[in-house]
Amino acid sequence: MTTWDRDKVANSKNNLEGAELKGLDLSGLDLSKANLISANMVSADLKGASMVGANMFSAKAMRADFSGANLSGASFLKANLSKANLKESNLNDTDLTGTNLSDTNLEKADLIRAKLVEANLLGANMVGADFSEAKLTGRYQREGYFSRGANLSKGKLMGAKLRGADASGTEMMETDCTDVDFTNANLSEANFKHALLKSACFVNAKLGDADFRSARFIDCDFSGAELIETKFQGVDLSSVKNISAKELQSAFIDSETQVPDYIKVIWKSEDTYECELV
Repeated sequence: MTTWDRDKVANSKNNLEGAELKGLDLSGLDLSKANLISANMVSADLKGASMVGANMFSAKAMRADFSGANLSGASFLKANLSKANLKESNLNDTDLTGTNLSDTNLEKADLIRAKLVEANLLGANMVGADFSEAKLTGRYQREGYFSRGANLSKGKLMGAKLRGADASGTEMMETDCTDVDFTNANLSEANFKHALLKSACFVNAKLGDADFRSARFIDCDFSGAELIETKFQGVDLSSVKNISAKELQSAFIDSETQVPDYIKVIWKSEDTYECELV
């Protein structure tokens, strides 16, 4: 069995499949397009490393430090990065399908166009991260079954960007979405139960069948948002801006839903209503 050290890794011609790299200092190394399939990088120091296009399929990288690393175009398919440090890393166009990113630090990381299908980001710190045009959906499986999207529940998403992201079916229960930019995002069937939505921007977002029950809204912008069958039962929407009366009428509200003062709800029966601008 090969015993790896920093020099051997640097001279490996990037053939590191199954390599035991646990706890090694690999900071700043050029590992572009490296074969790291099933490698053990637990607690390894990879700060500032260049890992552009590297293949880390099924790798173990729990508690590894990738801060400031260039991981653009890399593949972490089904890898385990739980509690890893990815602060200010470049994950643009990276494949994170099915990756375990629970409790990771993704603060100010770039994930533009990243593929996060079925990724687990439970409890992750995503403050200021850029998920623009990223894909955080579920996937089709046998017999046409479509799984839920990425799990961002109980995460810190403050100040993050999801502009143009496909986040349909994502789980955001109890997530802090303060100042998040969801402009033009597809959030259909997303679960925002108990989420904090302070100054979040939903301009032109698709929110069909999204579940906001028990969510807290403060000064959110809904200009141009699509609200077909969006679940707002029992929610306080009194502070939201630019929500369309026509779109709100296509959503689900109840007698406990509080609407902005510029919209009037006319109840026709216990569960049918019309919304109009005041």
